[in-house]
Amino acid sequence: MLNFLPVLFQDELLVSIFSRYKNMCGMISKQAFERDLFDRLEGRKSVWLPQNLSAFVANLPPNSKITVEELIQNHTMYPYYTAFLSNQKSKLIFDCMRRKSGKAIESMVGLGGSKVKPSNVLRYCPLCFQSDMEQYGESCWRRLPQIPGAIYCPIHKVLYKDSNVLITESRNAYICADEEVCNSELVEDVHTTNFKALNLKYMKNASYLLFHNQNRLDLSFIIQFYIDRLREKQLASNMGSLYIDRLLEAFMKYYPSDYLELMQSEVNLEQEANWLRIFVRSNNKNRSPLRHLLFLQFLNVDVQTLFNTDNVIGKCSITINRSPLFSIEERRKAWLKLVEENPGANRSQLKEIGKGLHTWIYTHDWNWYNEVTPKVEKRKKRTATVDWEKRDEEYLQLAQQAVETILKAEGKPIRITPRSIRYAVGIKRSFHHPKLVKTGKYLKEVTEDIQSYRIRKIKWAINEMIKNGQRLTVYKIQLYAGFGEGNQDIKKEIERILNDYNRVELQSYKVDFKNET
Repeated sequence: MLNFLPVLFQDELLVSIFSRYKNMCGMISKQAFERDLFDRLEGRKSVWLPQNLSAFVANLPPNSKITVEELIQNHTMYPYYTAFLSNQKSKLIFDCMRRKSGKAIESMVGLGGSKVKPSNVLRYCPLCFQSDMEQYGESCWRRLPQIPGAIYCPIHKVLYKDSNVLITESRNAYICADEEVCNSELVEDVHTTNFKALNLKYMKNASYLLFHNQNRLDLSFIIQFYIDRLREKQLASNMGSLYIDRLLEAFMKYYPSDYLELMQSEVNLEQEANWLRIFVRSNNKNRSPLRHLLFLQFLNVDVQTLFNTDNVIGKCSITINRSPLFSIEERRKAWLKLVEENPGANRSQLKEIGKGLHTWIYTHDWNWYNEVTPKVEKRKKRTATVDWEKRDEEYLQLAQQAVETILKAEGKPIRITPRSIRYAVGIKRSFHHPKLVKTGKYLKEVTEDIQSYRIRKIKWAINEMIKNGQRLTVYKIQLYAGFGEGNQDIKKEIERILNDYNRVELQSYKVDFKNET
């Protein structure tokens, strides 16, 4: 049984509470420490959604008033990751956290297969850290900075920072948020005002999920709510059918592409099944809370409004039973008379002559209409008027010029893809005609893979920062290029390119020195 427990900070992660307790006890052995917490040796645990919390609470001092529900709701990421799940699934996850279930809870909330990943290091606000140290003499790891997409602290309006504490290490070593791994130095903000405003609004909604929301809604209800709001924005019909192209255009106009990339939600318009196209369609797949919040923000709806809504309409269908005002025999006679009085007239001409009669007979007696009404003679196939070889040569030259224009364009590099080339040329669908053989082959050859594009962006950022007299660091290059902070592969690539650049600079210096001597 534990003799004491540190005073809990508001919004403190449970792993942070364990770390401070271990530090106060001066315990070194992880095995002995976990036996102290749970009366047993714990295996690999989730930092975000830990299990076996009933055993931990039962092991607290007798006068402790801490409950399992308090720990789960106030000191784990449960409120965030289950916010958009059903009551049934949320209760199942809560029960798995309460006991030692053996299930992979992170997979249950959709983290396993999601494209949206949490940071692989613990994060913090430098000013929150400074305030804690001045007021309490210690600080902690809070939940809010660990939310995917958390870029700015909503309290101090400054950028969050990455610590050097890997999530795996925090499981094994229980490292405290102290001056060895944290500091109060602010990060240089290279983002625009609009970028900051977008993220602070996102953080406001994310904070509501952590601190206030207790409701749970079925996914079908949420989708219907989205359709209702899209209908209000003229992005869905009165019946609830989506105007998907308008939706994509409006969404991309609202969010800068760099911001979406940083939020792990880039929309690939060339991909028919991109995440935004399937987001508002009914299916049982989990959706990341981050993307729910992005979509609600696009709709200009606070997340609180969604969870306080009782009634939705969504898609609707109307069935109209029409009763003929005239007898079929009367209408047939009238139509036959019309056909007889206009010999040689085709169906389009007969429709124009007897508009109301044609509509009635076509609607209520189509089979008979089709039998007695003259049919249009088959038109001869039109001969091809397009010289496709000539057009292929013309489009090929246009594509080559477009690639040169894209590569020489000022500002942040644009990825060379068939879509960006097509936009630069100003030609739409005909640009992908199968008879444009040379053009199609060229488009495949010049299409830039994502790795090459990233390298080009990194080199561009380095050159721009050198021109502006900025100090080159991996972190600053990553932000300047618009990649964000969490991608470790990109960090490694920046380090490699920066090392190559420094090596070339050093070699150039040696040559100049020899010439001078």
